[in-house]
Amino acid sequence: MCYYKAAKTGMIREKVETFGFTENEMRYIMERRLGRIALVSNNQPHIVPITYEFDGSFFYLSGWNVEYGPSFCEVREKNNVTLLIDDLTSATLWVPRGIEIMGEAETIEKGDFQYMKITPRGKNSWGF
Repeated sequence: MCYYKAAKTGMIREKVETFGFTENEMRYIMERRLGRIALVSNNQPHIVPITYEFDGSFFYLSGWNVEYGPSFCEVREKNNVTLLIDDLTSATLWVPRGIEIMGEAETIEKGDFQYMKITPRGKNSWGF
């Protein structure tokens, strides 16, 4: 399965193969933009809400002054991260769904533009 996504930010530029997500997982990931990234610093877990872009293989995170944030700095030292994308299909009946993506992150700097690129290595999903 291949996907192509043109990004306004210029982070995503080419057609890429998917990691191994199911069709429902791909649709879910592509329809959302908000997730949480988890890192560990000084043996303390740290979770940060983020917006992301996804091209079918890699997740891209960026934002205003991202290079000064704790997440960006931590990835420079340790590159294992977990990205969680989740919601409730029904709050009344409590029907959660989501996908946890474990992967390796790297920070990329191109001139004044800086972002984080996550390569998925594993996943867990529920509610699909």
